[in-house]
Amino acid sequence: MSLQIEVRYLMINWQSEGVARDIKAAPHALEIERDASGELSVESTVFNDFHPWLGIRLESALDNTIPVFVSASGEETPMLRIADQQGCGQWWLQHDGWDPLNKRHFSELHRSAGAYFIRLGNLRLRIENRLSSFGRADIQAYINDFRGDLLWMIMNDAAAATASGQGPGSGAELAVALKALNAASNRVLASPAVDIREGQAPQSIAKLRPNAATFHEYLRNPAARYFTGRVFNESADIPENRYVRHMLAVALKVAAAYMSAATLQTDFLRRLTSQEAERASRDSAIKSRAVDPEVFDHQTQDIARRLEALTCFTGPSTEYPDQIARFPIRLGKRYGDKCAFFYERQDGQQASGDAEIDYRVVVLPEDVFELILAAHHFCKDLTLAGCAQTSVKITSSGKRYRELKFISVHGIWAQTHALENRAAKRKYLEVKDWQVALSTNELRELKREAAIAQRRAKRSSEKRIAIASSIQEIAREAGLLQATDASLAKFGVAPSSSFPLGMRLVSNPDYSACVSAFNKIRQLINRGGLDLSKLDEINNIGILHASEIYEKWCLIKILTLLIHDFRFEPEIGWEEKLITSTLARSNNVRFECLRHDLKISASLTCQAEMLSGRRPDFVLDITHTEDEQSTRYNPPKGRRIGLVMDAKFRSKWRKGELTQMLDELILIKGYDQALENAKVFILQPCGLTVRPAKSPLEWGAHSDYSRTNAHRQGWIQAGVTSSGAQSTQHLKRLLALAFQSSFPAPRQLSSDQDDTIWESRSFCIGCGERHDNQSIKAKRTKSGAMRWLLDCRHCGVWTTRTHCYSCPTPLFKNGTVWTYHTTIADQVTNVICPSCGAYFDKDFE
Repeated sequence: MSLQIEVRYLMINWQSEGVARDIKAAPHALEIERDASGELSVESTVFNDFHPWLGIRLESALDNTIPVFVSASGEETPMLRIADQQGCGQWWLQHDGWDPLNKRHFSELHRSAGAYFIRLGNLRLRIENRLSSFGRADIQAYINDFRGDLLWMIMNDAAAATASGQGPGSGAELAVALKALNAASNRVLASPAVDIREGQAPQSIAKLRPNAATFHEYLRNPAARYFTGRVFNESADIPENRYVRHMLAVALKVAAAYMSAATLQTDFLRRLTSQEAERASRDSAIKSRAVDPEVFDHQTQDIARRLEALTCFTGPSTEYPDQIARFPIRLGKRYGDKCAFFYERQDGQQASGDAEIDYRVVVLPEDVFELILAAHHFCKDLTLAGCAQTSVKITSSGKRYRELKFISVHGIWAQTHALENRAAKRKYLEVKDWQVALSTNELRELKREAAIAQRRAKRSSEKRIAIASSIQEIAREAGLLQATDASLAKFGVAPSSSFPLGMRLVSNPDYSACVSAFNKIRQLINRGGLDLSKLDEINNIGILHASEIYEKWCLIKILTLLIHDFRFEPEIGWEEKLITSTLARSNNVRFECLRHDLKISASLTCQAEMLSGRRPDFVLDITHTEDEQSTRYNPPKGRRIGLVMDAKFRSKWRKGELTQMLDELILIKGYDQALENAKVFILQPCGLTVRPAKSPLEWGAHSDYSRTNAHRQGWIQAGVTSSGAQSTQHLKRLLALAFQSSFPAPRQLSSDQDDTIWESRSFCIGCGERHDNQSIKAKRTKSGAMRWLLDCRHCGVWTTRTHCYSCPTPLFKNGTVWTYHTTIADQVTNVICPSCGAYFDKDFE
């Protein structure tokens, strides 16, 4: 059943008590949720320096219903009904009286947080009012950034523009077209076409051209020296000149839009240049690294938790305790994909018949296996108490092995000094003032990252200079066009968009040149899919619905990363769809993007409707399509990855609230069911939301990529005011996580004694360049697994693809900037497996 009420933010200009002079409503209503009991709920926000009203509008079926505001004490007060003068019906407001001095109504909902209730007949609406430290300036910053990126994406093909600024994204074409229009319109202004029109004016007798009015005046006063006669005036206010003014107006509007978007881009590139130059300087000079005690202690607590779960395990009771035996064993690697490990006896002795076997395998109950696997990387020696069977088996290749199969396990004793070693390391770090010297490998990686940062800073600076130059050129031409337009206005020419019917625009070379230059400008706009009628709507986006503005901002940032950073080609007509979806809230708006070279499709759906009726803000479906020319590209099972993102615009979060929100999205709303194999993440603008920090990398305190195993769910910081040039860095890392999860392992094409050629269906997460065969190197790890180094010759960003030594989970090391796996506190290049938690530590060994 559809809801018969809607809730919107309103800005009201009061005329008198209970009467509104003007009402401005937010373009879209707040989302109303219905719980299992049928109660309706809506979430609203109280900002620090502007206070919109919360208005309720009822459909015709509830015309006779008077909403009642219910206070905390249970007292009921009828709400105030005001009429919308613009014909948009009536609104119901909660109010606490009239201020005659300032001519405004008071409202508790303007200033107080908490839960409020409104009764609408048999319906009950719960309003969850939240306080926000954001104000007008903060919300306007999101609008400006969103508008700038939207116009820049539409008016420029930034992905095709080169670093030198020569390309569609540099504004060169627009500047040339404006210059041509300026030259042609100046020629028109120097000698404008005119119409000669007959009129009447007082004239001397010597120049008099009499008409009927002349004779009437002469009869009244024959001695007069001036009489009204016929005159012929030249008028420049003709259709052709009026259309010239229209062309100038459109050109100025386009130029202003470009300069606005380009100015924001230069600001971003300036911050990015400074950020990368600072990073290069820091990475070049660093010799030691500070260890965060909170991260170190958190990782120690994780070890203690895993060890406690292991040692506190108690199996089922048995009626035959005499059948329980103890088995002291030393575990090796996992055995296949079963709940089993290779093992050796702790005493090193061999049982009878063991001389004829090649290895030993212990098979465990699934729950015991999971506990042991979680602690396997720091605890290899265990004593298991339980009932077990032993037998000798033969593999298909003829190898003999002893299988120790536990029927039941009743107790586990772990022999490890992991916690003692961690305590000793902590004391050592305290003595060193929590500073550790960098290893040779870390210094080598930092040196390379410094070179990448220098290259990125140089390219950003070059592009900023090129765009700034185009801004100056376009501003100069726009100033000249404004002067021409003002001169035509002085001639009495009014602008008109009606195309003249005569032949002057074709036959006159000056007017024809104006039309030709204007058509070039219009082609540039049409090529980007921008309807000029929408330009004013984009420029007039208000700040009433801040949460929706943040959703729009997130949408434009995701598309920018897909198209510009990862080089996906969007579908034809995506620009018009983008404009429509940002100006009007629509459901199931899908943007199809494709990497033809890699046969990867990325489908982004906004407000995707699930079968349950829920609508996540963004659903990204990453699919490896089949290559018709070859079967080697058929994606392996599980290579379709789903990423569900929900935007939450909050200025702060209470302790545990983000975790609670995430659980609600998954357990109650079922967002993980939006796509097969979907990951669920919250996008929000606040920093320092992860306490204690989960990672020593720079994102560790602001984003959580792996609250649960295998990066299945978490939250990401993405915002304008908090991060500056890094506003989408965490978001880009999240998209990189999703794409790298879908990449199949590199494939060996050929091999000889000198070299092995590998091929990979993957791209650089720094710039989107495909990993070419010549830049892929491979070698085997100590465990015998294959490890690949995928280099990018374009931007220098490299990725090391390997596997966890304890489980088959693929791991991606992207340096200290783009690595999203958690790393250990005192060695940030040492990745922790997101599935089993294993990592190399010499202290454990």
